[in-house]
Formats: sequence, structure tokens, C-alpha cells
Amino acid sequence: MKIGIDIGGSHIALSVIDEKIIIEKIEYVYDTNFKQNICENIVEYLKKTIHNILEKYEIEMIGISLAGYIKNNILLHSPNLPELNGINFADILFEEFSIRTCVNVDSLCAAKAERKYGSIKDYSKGVFLVIGTGIGGVTFDNDYMSVSEYGHMVIQKDGKLCRCGKLGCFETYGSMKAFKESIEKNFGIENHSGKLIRTYLRENIQNTKVQEVIDNYIDEFCLGLSNIIDINMPEVIGFGGSFSYYEDILLEKIEQKLQEMPLFIDRNIMPKLVMGQFQNDAGMIGATLF
Repeated sequence: MKIGIDIGGSHIALSVIDEKIIIEKIEYVYDTNFKQNICENIVEYLKKTIHNILEKYEIEMIGISLAGYIKNNILLHSPNLPELNGINFADILFEEFSIRTCVNVDSLCAAKAERKYGSIKDYSKGVFLVIGTGIGGVTFDNDYMSVSEYGHMVIQKDGKLCRCGKLGCFETYGSMKAFKESIEKNFGIENHSGKLIRTYLRENIQNTKVQEVIDNYIDEFCLGLSNIIDINMPEVIGFGGSFSYYEDILLEKIEQKLQEMPLFIDRNIMPKLVMGQFQNDAGMIGATLF
């Protein structure tokens, strides 16, 4: 058995994993008090939760999926969780539990899981995007995989300020955080979970204003996506993160919008768009594959 951990911008999740099977899953959404001292609180939460897991399971490895620039298990830079910059979770947890621990970029972890077991395993060349608080990506060509920070590709000159410091980054328009903020702003919904927002959208999908907000998001999203398609000419683009829960709301509209847009790629070889099989769990599963 292995422990897979996904540390995101809004929540943390731990799973006990046997290959691709999640035996047990524990999740915690950050509240205001937790965020005030988020670095120490995450460390203490991990230690406490892993101690509880070890009382029930024999664990051989711990894998951590984390957004940002990582080298030698150290998080050097994270635009969405800057409080964690410089932390080495691998050393902290190994010192506590004496269990081999690896830390890798969340998009690489998710793509690795989907590449080995899931939605992109039957393709030789493609892109996998993890879309949540930010947008991370992995480009793959057969067994070669490389991390690409597509979220910080500028799609609007002098656009919205991104946490990375630039203006007009793709993730300030195309992330789930951006989509959720747009829904909250337009419909007076505050501090709702993603699940409640999806329920609201599905219950009001025929509403003209709801359709307008969704279409505006897709217009911005497809600006970034069209660049990724033209640069890589992939066979497939997979979508993971919380974005994957919106398949019935977004996917068909994205496909339609891409058909309307001017693209460099030959339309006869347009990539297949697929949602990740493991949805938001892919990062945890992939984190245990290193």
C-alpha cells in the first residue's frame, strides 16, 4: 500500500492506494483559521492523518502532488501557495515516519496516472491539463513527459493580475477559480463549494444569464487552449483537476467553440478532447508512481 497526497490551493486530500485503486480517502477544505498559518497547519495535518493511517495499513511509500516549481523535493516557487515556498515535505515526513517520500508537480502526477491507467493511455502524443485553482500542464510524446506552465501563458495584454506577477495569464481567465469567481459575482453566490456551484449551474442551465456566463468563460478558455493546440499539434488533450467534474456543462461547448476559431492546425487532425478518468484523484494516484 502507498499513501498519495494532493496539496492544492483550496484543499488537501490523502488516499491509501493499491496501484490505481483508492482504498480510503480523506479530504479537508481549508477554512479561514487554517489559512492564517497554512504552512504549519498543513504539516501538522499531514502528520496527524498519516499517523492514523499507519494504525490501519502497512505503507511502503508516500507520494505528494503539489503545484509549483519543484526541484529535489523542494517547492521553490508556488504562485498559488507562496506560504509554502522553500518547504521540503519529503524530508519532513521521512524524519517523522522513516517512509520513502517523493514530491512532484501536480500536473505531472495527474498525467502519469492518466497515461498509465486512464484517459490518455492509448495515445502517443498529447497534452494533459490540470485545471483547478491554477492551470498546470504536461506534454507527452510516447514515454517522454515534460511539465509545461501553460497557466502562465499570457492571453490578454494588460489583462488581469496573476499571482505570478504578470498580467493576463491564461489561468486568471481559464482556471476553475476564475470560473467560480465569475459565477459568484454574477449570481450573488458567496463561499460555495464547487459541488454546490455545479448543482446551481445544472439546475439553472436553461437560464439565459447562466448560459452567457458559461459562454464568456469558454471564450477566454479557448483562447489559451487554441494556442496549446497550435503549438503542440496533439492527438489528444486531457483535462484533470476539478475541471473534470464539469464535463456535461463545458466539454461540448468547448468543442463547438474550437470549430469556430481560426487555427493553424489542420482541422482534419483536431485533437480528441477527453476528461480524466480519475478526475481530481489523478494527482494522488500518480504521486505514488515515482
